[in-house]
Amino acid sequence: MPYSQDYVKRMIEQFGEFLLALKQLLSEDRRAEAREQLDLAYRELLGMQPQFVRDAPDDYLILTTGMAQVGDTNKSIVLGDLLIADGDWHALAGEYEVAQTCYLKAANILIEALLRQPFGVAKDDIARVDELIEKLEHFDIPYATRERLFRYHERVHRFADAEDDLYQLLDAAPDDVSLIEAGIAFYERLLGLKDHELLLGGLPRDEVEAGLAELEARLGDA
Repeated sequence: MPYSQDYVKRMIEQFGEFLLALKQLLSEDRRAEAREQLDLAYRELLGMQPQFVRDAPDDYLILTTGMAQVGDTNKSIVLGDLLIADGDWHALAGEYEVAQTCYLKAANILIEALLRQPFGVAKDDIARVDELIEKLEHFDIPYATRERLFRYHERVHRFADAEDDLYQLLDAAPDDVSLIEAGIAFYERLLGLKDHELLLGGLPRDEVEAGLAELEARLGDA
């Protein structure tokens, strides 16, 4: 059953308070109480068991959190935050594989939600993703997540980070013509920006031109 807008708004407001309380429990090493609160939040906010969420395909979770419509991201952000908190709990318990699963699901859901926002990305959301990416640095990032990061970093005008993502993708799939073409399109979009915009994004025009020339040569050899 679809959630009403009033319900979603109340859920978002209350969830911020819940996260603060949960972080306090974790900081005090009261993991049993934190686990109880996490499990309750999964059931009350999502109507799902936590193990089901951890096992479910990311695309399924993206659809069930309301992203079938552009710009409808509130519940997706709640789920992302909940998965981050769940990952923190498992990391503290030494269960790093489960923590990685939670963090990666959170990244895929949050980034997809932000990519679908029609009017840019809020500073709070950028900070949320930054914190999550820092957690993911301890793990291998799968191709699908890296591809989302590539698009996200361009969206928030972190062009040097987007280029790093692109070349990690190319390292994983050096002969993927569609990926090379996506990289060429990325550099061509950047060439349409002003010099100061490129500098603010960490990728000056000469580096953009060099990157474009390299990928065009790759495409010619493919």
